[in-house]
Amino acid sequence: MGWTIATIILTITVTSLSFALFNLLKKNEALEDFIAKQSEAINHCGIRLKDIDNKNIFYADDEIGWFFEEVKKIQDALNEFTLK
Repeated sequence: MGWTIATIILTITVTSLSFALFNLLKKNEALEDFIAKQSEAINHCGIRLKDIDNKNIFYADDEIGWFFEEVKKIQDALNEFTLK
């Protein structure tokens, strides 16, 4: 009788933990996909920013040049969050 109760409790525990682990794995994979997409978007923005600045047009105007430098600083900060 004691083994039957222990087996039932162990079965319920293992089933519950398996279900929880499966759900956590699905959530983890979804977050990995989200991070990969964010990393790709950040990299694309960095490439686009370099393409825009290729001819150094924005250095001619003080106000636009200042703004563009600030945008580049933001991009550099975002680059730290990309997947390596």
